[in-house]
Amino acid sequence: MPAEYQNYRSQIYCSDCERKSETKFHFVYHKCQHDECKSYNTKVVKHFKQEGGSLHPPPAPAGVRFMVGRVVAVHLMKMWHSFVSYMASHFYALKMRPVSGFDPSGFMFMLAFVCLVVGLLLAVFDKRSQRRLSTYLDNKKLTRLSTVGKLVASTAIDHSARQGFIAEMLSFNYLSRLSFSIFVFGITSYLNALAAVVAGWRTPNVVILTMAKDDSGEKTLPDLGHDLFKAVMTLLYGDTDYIDWFDLPDEFIAFVGSIIAVLFLVHPRRLLILRRFTMIYAWINFLRAFCVAVTSLPDASPMCISQFDSRKGAYKSLPIFPKAFHRAFKVLIRPSHHITCGDMIFSGHTVFLVLCALTVTTAELNTPFTRAHPWVLTLVKTATVIGSTLGAFAIVGTRLHYTLDVLIAIYVTIQTWYTYHWLSEDNRWGIRIISWLEHDRRVVSIDHNAYRMARRSGSFNSLNKQE
Repeated sequence: MPAEYQNYRSQIYCSDCERKSETKFHFVYHKCQHDECKSYNTKVVKHFKQEGGSLHPPPAPAGVRFMVGRVVAVHLMKMWHSFVSYMASHFYALKMRPVSGFDPSGFMFMLAFVCLVVGLLLAVFDKRSQRRLSTYLDNKKLTRLSTVGKLVASTAIDHSARQGFIAEMLSFNYLSRLSFSIFVFGITSYLNALAAVVAGWRTPNVVILTMAKDDSGEKTLPDLGHDLFKAVMTLLYGDTDYIDWFDLPDEFIAFVGSIIAVLFLVHPRRLLILRRFTMIYAWINFLRAFCVAVTSLPDASPMCISQFDSRKGAYKSLPIFPKAFHRAFKVLIRPSHHITCGDMIFSGHTVFLVLCALTVTTAELNTPFTRAHPWVLTLVKTATVIGSTLGAFAIVGTRLHYTLDVLIAIYVTIQTWYTYHWLSEDNRWGIRIISWLEHDRRVVSIDHNAYRMARRSGSFNSLNKQE
């Protein structure tokens, strides 16, 4: 640090503990100075001199070259820090977080949005290449090999549209439905985050009494899954009654989520799967937001319970709105920096795990590589199911949720999944949104052609079948 900055300090505001503190002046990083927080999720309020309390900012360094270099370095460091923080928030969270720092809804929304943008860009480039090739063949005078040349040209145009991102996806019929599903999913994800934030304000602080009306020391509702893990952990370790590796569920979710991300990249009908995945997830998000908002249960996590005895729970005494609207957005974007408490029924993490398992086991990847190596599909499906199962057990073992939350999430997800796919095959009730999404001839034809070209095979079992 240059000598002219030694007498300057910075006043910062921490978004986690919502308090101000003072620290040494720094160009980029400022850590919260409160011992129970120590978060880097801060912003500078003002700079001032250590003596005199002047509100003037520190002077700029001498030299134009140094000044330009400092500005560039600061912006590069901020960009890198934001990127690393965002990726850590959505894949592995931060090890310092007391409870889960992974928001599956935000992760899936970003993944779906990226897939849509990449699909649009590739489709635009593919459309241009097709137009140039067609123009060349129209202007080129072919003589003896005209028939063969046109056949080769049509084959080249056909195969240039392989792997699902075909030029027809630029049509309004297809993109309007795909964009609609992602938009609805984003709205319901925000509502789900808003309900979780409101639940953090409303979660009660309970005391479980014995029959003699003495304090039993328990702060959570009786739960069979918690009791079983307590017995196992006490038998193995003796000094704990739950799994204190609080981000263990995030490890399984990151593993399963990585498989889903790869599936969206390599599957021929990736955008069909993405459209159905986001619509199903959107409906479940809406159900969860409603359930979380209407009834508040005492949180099962020991760290959420400790908020009632520390400064971290001071926000519960403040008005909920309008601050909850902004906090919900921050939870959706960077969940590891803004944890939620009280959003019990039902488990959103379990919903994501079950959806990933259903997607991988249902969407068969029938390509030349998988036909030559069928064991790969078996390995991927088995790993996904095992990862999802262990993740559900970890959610109960770490007391992220009650056992009831996990069981309800499993039932709701499976029921919604099969109901949606049943309606996509036979919409006997005439639901308009299902008919618009799944039964448009243009959309079905595009999905069929994408899969046919990617398989490079003439056999196709069913036009509307997803596998």
